Amino acid sequence: MLASLDEPEPIPAIITSDSIPTISLDSNGNAIERDTTIPFLSKNYNKPFSLPAYELPVFADTTKHRILLIGDSESGGLRYPLNDYCQANGHKLILSLEWYSATTFNFGRSDTIQKIIARYKPTYIFLVFGLNELYARDLKARKIAANQLAKKLRGIPYAWIGPANWEEDHGINKVFQSSADSATFFLTKKLTLTRAGDGRHPDVQGYRVWMDSIAGWLQTSARYKMAMKPPRKRGRPFRAPIITINAAKYRGY
Repeated sequence: MLASLDEPEPIPAIITSDSIPTISLDSNGNAIERDTTIPFLSKNYNKPFSLPAYELPVFADTTKHRILLIGDSESGGLRYPLNDYCQANGHKLILSLEWYSATTFNFGRSDTIQKIIARYKPTYIFLVFGLNELYARDLKARKIAANQLAKKLRGIPYAWIGPANWEEDHGINKVFQSSADSATFFLTKKLTLTRAGDGRHPDVQGYRVWMDSIAGWLQTSARYKMAMKPPRKRGRPFRAPIITINAAKYRGY
């Protein structure tokens, strides 16, 4: 609100001798100004002084989520470090749906996702897929399917995790990012991850590094932030139910 034009000008602060910095000379006769209003700059202050340690801001959201993990075979490896993070932060991993060889068409065109959401009632969803689409060039058709999937997620916070590319894709990551809500897509392909024997999937350490990166993003840059402090213990028992589907036998549409 703008101040009134008739408002009187502020009265200047009164300067007293107590607020005037003391002046002394160095060995060359140059003036040195000392502000006696700051204790540790006073010549009579002999106590040791050190700056307080800087601490990174801590994400303050204490919401405990019911997390649903959905994806292709890469989600099957990521679920174990995700489980460690859930237990360390009070979240509950309620289901891991691993759909082998699935693509955007399976997740977008079928009603499987709606049924799973209705059955398990998650408060946060993790999507992890795209490994089987790095070579895809029919991006227009996949964009339509990705949009269909995005509509199924409306009203529920989610994190759409891009595939851990072992080589450059032909645009599927851009398709996913354009279909997801702003700041809900995590671009994985820039990460350097150690690989398993097949050269495609990350190994155990690779999955942990991947999850650490996702967790940092969830606390700082994601649209739907959540508490994800690093777990002190790794490899905790996995107790959430697991559903596995093979897209070669059930495509969902």
